[in-house]
Amino acid sequence: MIRAILLLPFTAVYYIVCTIWGAYWKRKPSAKIDSKVISVGNITAGGSGKTTLAGYICRHLLERGRRTAMVARGYGRPEPASGICGDAENVSWERCGDEPAALAKSVPGLKIYVDSDKTKAAERAASDGIEYVVVDDGFQHRGLFRDCDIVCLDARRPYGNGLLLPSGRLREPRRSLKRADVIVVIDGLSRNRPPIGNLKAPVFIGKKILKGARSQNGNPANIHGSRLIAFCGLANPESFLGTLMDAEYQVVDFVKFRDHHIYTEGDVRRIEIAAERTHCDAAVTTLKDAVKLERTWTSRLPLYHLEIALELENENEFLKLIGI
Repeated sequence: MIRAILLLPFTAVYYIVCTIWGAYWKRKPSAKIDSKVISVGNITAGGSGKTTLAGYICRHLLERGRRTAMVARGYGRPEPASGICGDAENVSWERCGDEPAALAKSVPGLKIYVDSDKTKAAERAASDGIEYVVVDDGFQHRGLFRDCDIVCLDARRPYGNGLLLPSGRLREPRRSLKRADVIVVIDGLSRNRPPIGNLKAPVFIGKKILKGARSQNGNPANIHGSRLIAFCGLANPESFLGTLMDAEYQVVDFVKFRDHHIYTEGDVRRIEIAAERTHCDAAVTTLKDAVKLERTWTSRLPLYHLEIALELENENEFLKLIGI
């Protein structure tokens, strides 16, 4: 709380910038492309389930035979060049970023166009004959016209402490939810729906479902009964630990890294030493982290990642509303 108070002057400046930026985009037209554009984003920094929802939408489109691609910035990738990522067997997280790489692994047949300018990536996808473009983390990218604007909220802390960055987690004032066409509350129950403050946008409740664990080669694995060391590089690492505990996995130790952390051999050794100290049988992490460890994980300790799916209440209504 003291840190938030000290940062309030910077938050005031950030608020002014947000206001000017919003006024600018009210006047400036957004670029339109021939593809149908579905944006999935949020109004807070850190995880809210938006990438999981984006993958859910892509999967449904591909199952219906629609030519579908995702557009992403590829945050944190060491190779900043633009390009197309796909092919789960050969996808490179260095080129497309950890979250797009994880989606390519979990959504067969998905093409991902990566560029620091998402509008350029979307225009390239449209020129390649893509029917549906799903924009990951697109709510703040207002240069591209979208047919449907979806905002994800974390049911536990939908607005953080209610303050804008850097005092809080809000990337925009709460009033920006008025731009949303659809709101999805992730990991929530209908009776605990947070106050949204936007009566025009329909609200859907989503739940992350743990389907199990997989080994490094993608095979299903049963790790119940194993003594586990868990680790991750997420904005909200406690959510990963909570998932493990809810599933009654035997987590003996937990190591946290910064969001989008790039793992080194030293990190692997640190995890291995901790596992030896606590007599762990295996290590478990997220798919987002696992894709960055395919060549780096040199430990003899078996490594597994969780397989997560998303379920939506009133799924047919949601798909119809967004035009699927």
